[in-house]
Amino acid sequence: MKTQAKLFEEAMVNFGENTLLKYFGFELSYAKAGEMVDSLAAQMSQYVSKGDVVAVSIQNVPQFVLVEYAVFKLGAVLLPINPALTPREVSYLLRDSESKVAICLCESSEKVEAAAESLNRRVEVLKTNANTFSRVPEPYAKKWCVKECQEELDMNGHSFHSVYEPGIDDPAMLVYTSGTTGYPKAAVIKHKNIYAGSTIYRDWFRVSHRDKFLGVAPFFHITGLVFHIATAILTGASICCCYRFEPELALNTVEREKTTLTMAAATVYTAFLNSCDVSEFDLSSMRLWSSGGMAVSKALEERWRKATGKWIYVAWGLTETTSPATLWPYPYEENGLPLDEETMVVSSGVPVFDTQLKLINDSGQKAQEIGEICVKGPQVIDEYWKNPEATNKTIINGWLYTGDVAKIIRNWVFIIDRKKDLINASGFKVWPREVEEVLCEHPDVVEAVVIGVPDPYRGETVKAFVRLKHPVSDEEFRRHIEAFCRLRLAPYKVPKVIEFVNEVPKTASGKILRRAFKLNRTSESGSP
Repeated sequence: MKTQAKLFEEAMVNFGENTLLKYFGFELSYAKAGEMVDSLAAQMSQYVSKGDVVAVSIQNVPQFVLVEYAVFKLGAVLLPINPALTPREVSYLLRDSESKVAICLCESSEKVEAAAESLNRRVEVLKTNANTFSRVPEPYAKKWCVKECQEELDMNGHSFHSVYEPGIDDPAMLVYTSGTTGYPKAAVIKHKNIYAGSTIYRDWFRVSHRDKFLGVAPFFHITGLVFHIATAILTGASICCCYRFEPELALNTVEREKTTLTMAAATVYTAFLNSCDVSEFDLSSMRLWSSGGMAVSKALEERWRKATGKWIYVAWGLTETTSPATLWPYPYEENGLPLDEETMVVSSGVPVFDTQLKLINDSGQKAQEIGEICVKGPQVIDEYWKNPEATNKTIINGWLYTGDVAKIIRNWVFIIDRKKDLINASGFKVWPREVEEVLCEHPDVVEAVVIGVPDPYRGETVKAFVRLKHPVSDEEFRRHIEAFCRLRLAPYKVPKVIEFVNEVPKTASGKILRRAFKLNRTSESGSP
């Protein structure tokens, strides 16, 4: 095992002239990136020592990668922050992590500065400009509210010789979970975890220095951090980044740069299909389209296959597994989808290298058919940041209790749903994902979210939020959708309430934000 600092030094030597980063026509070689990382490390060494935390609130621009590896070179710890967070949310992360420095883009600087000022100690805030290496094209700059400010990162200054070489058991990153209940907690991701996660991706998908990553997953998300950045640097590959995801921009990047692989949330593929005629783009260079972070429906798989001739390789993992836990075999050469015929759930693959899985029931005993899935392997974290209660509850004897309910059939893993999302309707158990799969089969449905809502007779009943290709609100179409479900689901699983929505809230990584719908859990089912 090697640290990220060591791997970056080796990449500079082995792949010096190779392109590390591409950004709106700008190219940065490994060798030049190494010089910039040294300069940034020298600059940050004024404020940062071994083990200190550096917060980074940056979109997918070259500075993210450069700052990240400067942090590693200092033996410090990276705290990636979603730039969309409010000052209150940023303040919590800075306080809880005890960050010494916060680095942000111009457009999020006011929020970060406000968050830093709310603390009773000094946090050094440094600003960086999205246009430093290449200008964001005007239409996108306007849409994304890109701002100009003085570049405060010194990327062309002093050389730096590390006085502390981090060890593989040292923390490398604090990555906060979404915090669906209570405050977010930080997974302590060590150098050994990143090495394990990135080597799994390298060996599984046969990544080499000839590959070009389409960097659409946010760099501040575990998929971007491990699949796109760490795996690229481990192999000497290139990363093509474009600030934020935009369907046509991403597809044009594939065509122009001849990218070869990517991993993104299912909603990215939905956006591709709904925003563009995918067949008009030359996507022949892409050998791997993969998706993680949320379920990929059978309907989406079939639409993507029809449009591109390729499957979406489904991955499953968590922040706590430093990204990969299960992956589709590569190459996948079967004609049909790996499906659970009972629920019609698309498989998330098989266990990755050196990784054990088990299912347990509510009593904590081994389950035979369906249960909470637990993971053990070198990529699994050891602890949460200063939170022994959460650590002891979630990580037991090296096993991560994920909260995801799954089936394992002939070594194929089928993630059914989140344990806490189970709906109990008159004693009958309903998994939201099964109902969502059926709704997404309807040709007029783009997205669907299913939750349980209080019901005076059933205790809970099934409610569906549906986004259509062509918005309608009439009662007749609502009854049509209900009838569609009745042909495919047991009566107790059919949504008793259907609400048409114009938008489905999502996280920055593209995952559907189910809890946004749960905030107003009122029943509209009427009499039983």
